[in-house]
Amino acid sequence: MNITQNSIDNLNSVLSVTIVKDDYKEKVEKALNNYRKNATIKGFRKGQVPMSFVKKQFEKSIIFDEVNQLLQTGLNDFIQKEKISILGNPLPKVNESLDWDADTLNFEFELGLAPEFDVDLTKIKADTYKIEVNEEEVQKYVDNFSKRFGTMKTLEKVEDGANVKVLMKELDADKNVVEGSEKEIYLFVDELAKPKKLIGKKIGDLVVLKSKEISEDALNLEQILSWTPEKAKEFTGELQFEILEITAMEASPVDQSLFDKVYGEGAVKDEKEFRQKIKEEAEKMYVRETDKQMMNEVVEELIKETKFDLPTEFLSRWLVFSNENIETEEEAAKQLKKEENGLRYQLIESKIAEKYDLKVEYADVENAMRNIIKEQLAMYGQANMPEEDLERIVQGSIQNQQEFQRMADQVFADKMMQAFKDNVKLKEKKLTFDEFVKLMEEKNAQHHNHDHAHDHDHDHEH
Repeated sequence: MNITQNSIDNLNSVLSVTIVKDDYKEKVEKALNNYRKNATIKGFRKGQVPMSFVKKQFEKSIIFDEVNQLLQTGLNDFIQKEKISILGNPLPKVNESLDWDADTLNFEFELGLAPEFDVDLTKIKADTYKIEVNEEEVQKYVDNFSKRFGTMKTLEKVEDGANVKVLMKELDADKNVVEGSEKEIYLFVDELAKPKKLIGKKIGDLVVLKSKEISEDALNLEQILSWTPEKAKEFTGELQFEILEITAMEASPVDQSLFDKVYGEGAVKDEKEFRQKIKEEAEKMYVRETDKQMMNEVVEELIKETKFDLPTEFLSRWLVFSNENIETEEEAAKQLKKEENGLRYQLIESKIAEKYDLKVEYADVENAMRNIIKEQLAMYGQANMPEEDLERIVQGSIQNQQEFQRMADQVFADKMMQAFKDNVKLKEKKLTFDEFVKLMEEKNAQHHNHDHAHDHDHDHEH
C-alpha cells in the first residue's frame, strides 16, 4: 500500500492511496478457506463446497472488508507518523468507476487541516471579581448559626417565628367536620404573620381558616398541608385547627460555646475572630463562581482575539457524510456556524495546553481524588479516618473509569484556570454578591441579544 499527501492549500489536502492485490490477497484466501471449511450449503457435504462456488458467493464482500480495514489502519498510521493535525476525519472522494476486480485500487481522501496559529495569553485582558462580604451579610450568617445551634423552647402563646403543632380538620359547607380528614401538621408563623389569626392563641384554642389565609400559593399549600397538587388547587372550604403545641427556636448566645460548635473547639477565640472567619469562609465560597465568570470572559476574549481560518467547506461536507441528521451542505453550514466558537476554543485550548505544558498525570488525578474524598468525609464528621481506609476509598474511586475521567477533566480545567491567572492581564473588580449577580444577569442578557441578532442575520443571508 502506498499513501501520498497532495497539498491544496493551508487548510486542505488530499491523500492518495494505492492498494495492490498482494496487500490483501493472503487474507482473502484465508477467509475463503475458512468459509469453505465451515459453510453449510444445501446440496454439499460440510467442507466439500467447491471453491468456485465460495468465491462467487463471498469473495467480493471479503475483498471489500479487507480493503476497508487496510485503508482505516493505513490512513491512521500515516496521519500519526507524519504528525498531520486534522479536523474531523478523512473524507472519501466518491469514485463511481472503481473496479474491485482490478489488480490496483486507487482511493482519494480529503483532509481538513487544523490551522497554524499562536496564542499569547499575556495579550488577553479580562476582568476578575472579588466578592466582598459586608458586615450586614456577616450578621446574617451570625444570626443563622445562632438559630441553627439554638435550643427549642415552649411558648405559652403563638408569636412571630413560632412553630405550631395543630390538629387539622376539614369543615363542610355546614361547618361540620369532614369524617376522616383529621391530620396533625406543623404550621410555621413567619415574619409576615401568616396565618395571622394564630398570633396570640394558646394551647387548646380552635381557629378556623380558609386555605388562602395559610398560603395563596397552591404549591406552598400542598407542601404545608401534605395535600395532592389537585386538592391544593381546588379546595375552597374552611379548615379548623386545634392548637396542640407551641415552640420556637431560641437563638444561641454569641459566645465561645457557639464558636466551638461552628468551627471546632478553640479554633476561634472571640467574636471579632468569629466574624472575620465567617467573612473569609463566605468569600472563599464565592471564589468558584467568580473564577467561572473570569474564565468565561477570558475564553470569549481568546476566541475574539485569536485569528485563524477554518476549512469550513470541508467541515460542511464532512458533517453531511458523518451525521445522518444532516442531509444538505446548507444545513451543515448552519450547524457549523452554531458550533464554530466551540471548535475554535477546542483548538485554542489544545494550543495553550501545548505552549504552557499543561499535562494531567495519573498522580494529579489521584491527589485531586484524595482531597475531594477527604473534604467529603470531613463534612460527615469523619476527618480522622485511618489512612489505609482512606486509601481504599481513593483507589476504589479511581478504578471507576467514569470517575477517573471526570476528575481528570477537573484537574485539566484547574490547570487551565491557573494558566489564565498567571498570564492573562486581569483587572480585579471588588463588589458585593448582589452586585455580582446583577452584573452576571446583564452580561447574560447582552449575550442572549447578541446571539439572537447573529442568528437572525445568518438566517437572512440564506
